[in-house]
Amino acid sequence: MSRLAAVARFALAEFGPLIVFWALAAWLGVKPAILGSILFIVADAAWRWLGGLTFTRLYLLVSALTLVFGLIDLASTSPFMLKYEAAISNAATGLFFVAGAQGDKPIMQEAAEQRGHSFVVTKEIRAFFRLFTLVWAAYFFLKAALFAWMAWTMPMLEAMALRSVIGGVSLGLMIAVSVTQGRRLFFLCRRLRLLPKPESSAASVAALPASPP
Repeated sequence: MSRLAAVARFALAEFGPLIVFWALAAWLGVKPAILGSILFIVADAAWRWLGGLTFTRLYLLVSALTLVFGLIDLASTSPFMLKYEAAISNAATGLFFVAGAQGDKPIMQEAAEQRGHSFVVTKEIRAFFRLFTLVWAAYFFLKAALFAWMAWTMPMLEAMALRSVIGGVSLGLMIAVSVTQGRRLFFLCRRLRLLPKPESSAASVAALPASPP
């Protein structure tokens, strides 16, 4: 139950606007989904500000993409945008993750710190978070390619319905793996020699968050 709660907290903290949009769009349509997303973002922003919490780059990206592409769906009269919006948004997100893997603090490290984890950032830990961020980028690029292929080869309504299921389920799996399997992935990367040699084995293990990223 604690792991399920951790998955739910991470999903709502970083992907809340998108989850609200998908749920309302499926039940009530695009207009209520956009309104609900705006209200959620405003309320969540106020809660974070009053609580002294920071806004991660991932959260800001998800909020912006949710609103921008929701408005495109609402205003678009072109079947092209309705068919390819999901592919475009996933490709844009993938590019953001590639950019966010650079610098001193990769996006996934920032997300882990936002959830209250404190740890010593060694070269090995930073390399792991950078690699983990690039794995997320690859996920969005693969999903963009799949959605583009579906839009090209399948009837529009069928493609839109199928991509909604695939998008929601795959994102849920990625979040679950990220939250519950982080330590195992870290040691797997170490065994595969994908990370720099640790300064010391004990220090590197102690630096890793007690809970996965």
